[in-house]
Amino acid sequence: MSIVSINTNQRYLLNGIEFNAPIEWQEAVISATYENDSVQPQISSETFTFSNEARQYILDWINEDKIFEGLPFTLTLFNNSNQSVSFNSVIDFTLGYRDLPDDGKIEVNTTSAFGLDNFFAQIETLTYGYLESIGVIKGSDYIDIPYVVEKPFNLLEIVSTSIVIYLMVKEVAESVKRIADNVATISGIAAAGITGSVGALIYAAATLILNLIYTTALIIAIVDLTNTLISSFLTLKRDHKALNLRRALEIVCSYYGYGFETSVSEFSNVAYIPSNQEVDGKDKLGFIKFPKGTQKGIPNSGDNGYVCSEMFGRAKQLCDGRYAIINNVVQLRPKGDPFWIKNSTFEMKPVLIEQKTFNMDELESTKLLKFSVDVNDEYTIDNYLGTSIEVKTDVINIGNQRNNTLKGLLEVDFGLALGSRKNELTPFENLLKSLASVVDNTTGILGGGTRFENKIKDRVGVMKQSQNWHSIPKLVYVNGGIIPNNQRNLFSAPVLYNKYYQEQSFVTKNFRGQKAIYRDVTIPFGLEDYKKLTNNSYFIFQGSEAKIISFEWTMGSDTATVDFWVREVYTKNLKETQIIQS
Repeated sequence: MSIVSINTNQRYLLNGIEFNAPIEWQEAVISATYENDSVQPQISSETFTFSNEARQYILDWINEDKIFEGLPFTLTLFNNSNQSVSFNSVIDFTLGYRDLPDDGKIEVNTTSAFGLDNFFAQIETLTYGYLESIGVIKGSDYIDIPYVVEKPFNLLEIVSTSIVIYLMVKEVAESVKRIADNVATISGIAAAGITGSVGALIYAAATLILNLIYTTALIIAIVDLTNTLISSFLTLKRDHKALNLRRALEIVCSYYGYGFETSVSEFSNVAYIPSNQEVDGKDKLGFIKFPKGTQKGIPNSGDNGYVCSEMFGRAKQLCDGRYAIINNVVQLRPKGDPFWIKNSTFEMKPVLIEQKTFNMDELESTKLLKFSVDVNDEYTIDNYLGTSIEVKTDVINIGNQRNNTLKGLLEVDFGLALGSRKNELTPFENLLKSLASVVDNTTGILGGGTRFENKIKDRVGVMKQSQNWHSIPKLVYVNGGIIPNNQRNLFSAPVLYNKYYQEQSFVTKNFRGQKAIYRDVTIPFGLEDYKKLTNNSYFIFQGSEAKIISFEWTMGSDTATVDFWVREVYTKNLKETQIIQS
């Protein structure tokens, strides 16, 4: 049963201290809207007028240099059964206040104390750079993402490298043959016994020693040249510092004293890699000696996501999600998550419905979901599959196509690029691998051979970029520190649409996106109803899922005016076509 303001006792607390009621508080109007179909509302600030001792307490709060600290304001109502509900808010002086000393009054504005409005207003001015500077984000929060720089095909490099490889392998083979000949000569002379030539034996032994010295020096030179060659043409595996997407959201929530929960499993695996502004360190000859990936996992100041509200916005966008704060926990869940209806508590009493429309204006004829491409990383273009998806909705049976009234474009730009996985060695890398194998075998003659071949093989299975510097942050799916071979089947624009955005579809999931709209409906309403709707706007109406769009309630009244929708199929003459570019 709703507790309303009529026939109740009231208490009014400022920072926990009881004062007389605000003047004409019963006429205060609370307007709430659920923008973008959110679960918890945006509540317009309401003006209250305080007098006498309450006015003085407010002025003292301001004079104590707390003008930028909201003053807690609690309105508690009790009914005849001694049940109570409370309206918790804060007086926000940044919204303006007006002191009227001649009348002994002060007018102030309130906002929700623990609502989403307050949370997002705070994180709009918070950056990951600041959190890192004060030690909230630590080095242990970062994860390493292995990657390689794979330059596009270059014929000149392959030809020049092939010549060097040929000369090196040829010289090593001839040197080994000379050593074998020397050994055979010495063995033959030794087998002849004392009748053999001592001088020949000495000469052959000296030749062997010189060839061994030469071969040893040649092998050392080969190792150094091979290392330089591979480093010049193939940068070896290195690491980017990154931040797990779920962890990025948890850190911000924890900073404000909230927990964080999400049902989006991908966020536990997707890593956010900031743009790389680091320059590789080079030696005197200009070869890369100190390869540098991103040194921190937090976004750079120019990155999409540096301001914490941007990161929360991207996360919501990826899963077509909705935020709510329930029991001091920030919830991020897709719009279609059963969690919302299961946790709703609002019940609408029988009402008189005078008008009904449908949500035809919410149907976009074309939906386009896309990740960004980075001109500084050619693989975001060459490996385009999964970067975007277009979904076209059209009428199945229509008499005259000119009269087709479907229109509208929904374009969702995630503002981040997808990382590309290196699945195999290129022909050029296989050529170098052949050289590396020869060098490894040759250096094994002296024991403790090199491992150049394995270093080249290790390039497979990690993220790849066409150059080290990239200007757009990347998202990459990682499982146990490894990028799966099928990562684009686990995280991509088509995956996100089919898993989350079909909630909006007027065709799939039994035409789920179609709704009936009811506006300006007067319903029984009290403070308890208000509290329920500020937590969760979903409810069941005549056996179907429904949701409040907006409501307006005068606090002294026992009714409110609401707009709401109810799921209802009103046409099946529609089809969808998915277009996925590769």
